[in-house]
Amino acid sequence: MDKIRQDFTVKEVIEKFPVTRRIFETYGIMCGGNILPEKPLSFFAKMHNIDPVRLISDLQALVDQKEPSGDVDIITKPQTEHVYEIFVRTAIIIVLSTGCLYGATLLAFMAFHRSMASVTWILSETHGDTQVYGWVGLFIMGISFFALPKFWNSIIYSTPLAYKSFFLMVIGMLLSFVFKTASYYSSVFFLKIPALIGCAFVAASIAVFIYVICMTYLESKKEKFEIYEGFLISSYLWFLLQAAAFVALYFHFVVVQGTEIPSAFKNPLRHIQIMGFSCLVIIGIFTKTLPIFLGIQEPDKKINVYVLWLLNISITLRVISGFYRDYTTHLYGFFTVIFCLAGILETIGVFLFIYNLNLFDRKKTVKNPTVMPTGFRKYIWAAIFWLLVSETALLTFTIYEALSGAQVSHALFGAYRHAIFIGFISMMILGCASKMIPLSKGVKLCSPKLLNATFLLVNVGCTLRVVSQPLAEHLYPQFYATLGISGFIEYAAMFCFGINVWKTLKPEAGEEEVSEQIKIATANTNVYQLIKQHPQSLEILINFGFKQLKNPVLRNTLARTISLGQAVQINPINLDDLLKELNAVIITSLALFFVGPFCGLYLFYTDFFYSLTQENALVNFGYISILICLIQRWIAQ
Repeated sequence: MDKIRQDFTVKEVIEKFPVTRRIFETYGIMCGGNILPEKPLSFFAKMHNIDPVRLISDLQALVDQKEPSGDVDIITKPQTEHVYEIFVRTAIIIVLSTGCLYGATLLAFMAFHRSMASVTWILSETHGDTQVYGWVGLFIMGISFFALPKFWNSIIYSTPLAYKSFFLMVIGMLLSFVFKTASYYSSVFFLKIPALIGCAFVAASIAVFIYVICMTYLESKKEKFEIYEGFLISSYLWFLLQAAAFVALYFHFVVVQGTEIPSAFKNPLRHIQIMGFSCLVIIGIFTKTLPIFLGIQEPDKKINVYVLWLLNISITLRVISGFYRDYTTHLYGFFTVIFCLAGILETIGVFLFIYNLNLFDRKKTVKNPTVMPTGFRKYIWAAIFWLLVSETALLTFTIYEALSGAQVSHALFGAYRHAIFIGFISMMILGCASKMIPLSKGVKLCSPKLLNATFLLVNVGCTLRVVSQPLAEHLYPQFYATLGISGFIEYAAMFCFGINVWKTLKPEAGEEEVSEQIKIATANTNVYQLIKQHPQSLEILINFGFKQLKNPVLRNTLARTISLGQAVQINPINLDDLLKELNAVIITSLALFFVGPFCGLYLFYTDFFYSLTQENALVNFGYISILICLIQRWIAQ
């Protein structure tokens, strides 16, 4: 018997040994698409926290017709992994409407008036909230629901709760976006209440999301704690903290006092959103996945622990010192020093994270790495470049403020925020989506050309924005024109990305396979095509013991990949008996298909109602029955 090796792809193993599919489905490795994964077994074992040796042993035992070492009695796990799709689709809709398009329009307005202050603060704030919660927030929540259960070899704790977190977030964002803006331009008090409810819904959504993730982890009974999980826990807690804090602040300042939330509060909260939530969760996920995707050694665990503590301490110090430095006059110098220290610690933590990825040391490339498309690698390298740029800028600004006692301009700080939010965070999201979404569907990315166009446009737009904003405000007002264009270039990038992902997520994203008319069933006949062309065959297959085909998900996935000959290996039955009954149905179906039209023509050219009263009435009733059967067949298809 052939021996299965770790370098064999999932596709190779299943095509050669169809019976092994039950092992892959039991472990949750199958993605539910019509294209089998072409990645090595070692890759999927690492992604799902499965011992590669045990996986190979179970596969080999099944091929050798022995009992596998694990519990593989269950054919499939519950199909909950596609919950993330509604999060991703909605994130795309938001970024193409109230997110990127809205922001590009505001930026163009500023450029036209040659002033960054020409747009009111409420419009900029609602745009920022939409990007944080609607774009980054929903996307990360969706990817978390997809990836983390796979990391823990488990399934989502509660699909209904996952959907509730989605609806709470969407409703909360909608209420907040509409009524925050309306209450600013109107003095009506009661417009503030829906906005407050919206903020509360967002906080509730995050709380439900964290609860589902925590329960998923606990039910997985995972024994060994990994450092990437520390990054994830920290990021989710920061996410919840800032949402709860904003509810309290909005209630106190806006609802009770009727004033604006001071910048001393808003700036620390925005830093939590960017660094505390977005960056930490990305660092956590890619600490886990990048070594697998890029074929490099795993990061040093001790260094990752240092990175985790440095970043969390720096965020804490920056939030506290930033608030006290701007909100009070007491101990201004002391908190300025603490603020500077926080910036230094954050920069050290980020640089350690990049160094620890082993991207720059070819000696630490592992043997037989999983080859990833160059498009994915480009996004990773570009994101790391922008992270270096943004953190270098932050360190420079921090030291300048500590030495001079003056804060950097809004233009400079806005350029830094854009570099880290679009250049790093969004770039990482785009790169992650280009790999994980096709992997989840079991299909190839719809268009590599659109992926390349997205990469080019987002980098060009981000560069123009980061460079032109400080130049336009401080040196050359002519750069306002470039500033206004940059937003729409980035929007074009997001549009290309949205189209690409949307088509990839489309059911049966791959082109429908072209198949000849099945006139006789053989061992090589595809199960999916057989059921599609001859729906009556489904009942026969179920009666022969293929009860899995009752599930429409499995009919559209598993059935696509196997023939009748392969199916009888999974569920041992007499192939000849099965083919005999199937062919009987096929012959009858084809007969109806060809005879039906002639029957219709006959009835058309005869006096139908008159003929029913004549001697040949019985024949006509027969023709009618044939037509009814034919119509039923068409309806079934």
